[in-house]
Amino acid sequence: MGTHIKLPDGRVGTVIYNGLDGVGIKWGRHELSMQTRELIDQGNGNCFTQAPPKGYPWFPDAMLREKSVQDLFAQECVGEEYEVLDE
Repeated sequence: MGTHIKLPDGRVGTVIYNGLDGVGIKWGRHELSMQTRELIDQGNGNCFTQAPPKGYPWFPDAMLREKSVQDLFAQECVGEEYEVLDE
């Protein structure tokens, strides 16, 4: 969580979770405070034990998953190739 990545097309994102369904990313560089990390950890990816707080901002914008599974996700699947910029 918090690793910045760059896709082959030049887009940059921040890893917000790594779950059974893949790696969820938010577009842009986000510095995740400990409080933000704890908030994200309340949801295990898209699975919450209770409803997420109103206005929860940390759902992924895209998934690091092969594009052929796009039909299974509400988010864009951007493939599995990326460069780690920093952790």
